[in-house]
Amino acid sequence: MIELTPEMLSGLPTTGVRDPIEFYRRPLVGKLYRERINMGLRQLGAGRIGRALEVGYAAGAVLLALAPSVDELQGIDLDADPQPVTDLLASRGYRVRLQRANVYQLPYPDVSFDLAVCFSVFEHLDDYQQGLREVSRVLVPGGRFLLGMPAVNRLMEWGFRAIGFKGIEDHHVTRPQDVAAAFEKHGLRVVSRRFLGVPLEGAALYYTWLLRRETA
Repeated sequence: MIELTPEMLSGLPTTGVRDPIEFYRRPLVGKLYRERINMGLRQLGAGRIGRALEVGYAAGAVLLALAPSVDELQGIDLDADPQPVTDLLASRGYRVRLQRANVYQLPYPDVSFDLAVCFSVFEHLDDYQQGLREVSRVLVPGGRFLLGMPAVNRLMEWGFRAIGFKGIEDHHVTRPQDVAAAFEKHGLRVVSRRFLGVPLEGAALYYTWLLRRETA
């Protein structure tokens, strides 16, 4: 089973102003941050994965969780310097190909990946439709997309301020409900979904969907 463990977080670099890695290490908040990732990763099940892409790899925590199960692992991030993360994964025996890039224009040919993974990026996107379009484009027919997003509302703004995340309302501009309503338009079918907190659509703290790119 693919899982992000506390031990994996040791030595991970802070890679940008939007990198939340320090929150993952806190005693109580860290458990919540890790569970939002693992809630999604559990939806992948067991078995080998051919080619996988992480959109928004930041410090590399999710890459470390995925690497033992993936034959070829790549990633993009808008802010993070690829070299420290590449070096850290190499020191643990994993080879990855990382680059600075934007989800609005992924630097890969069509049908390149069997799996795309993206946690806590789409809430920052004004043009989430283009983000979905690009992820769908680079997936093989039948490929999977694991997407995670926090709720975007007043309660979550208060919660982020309580743990020291300032100005979150300026960065979180798109709600999970809006993104979910656009899946079908971009050829993405919901295979499963999970909620952190209240297990109801529209009331959860964090949402994850496992999507499949339609074959036609």
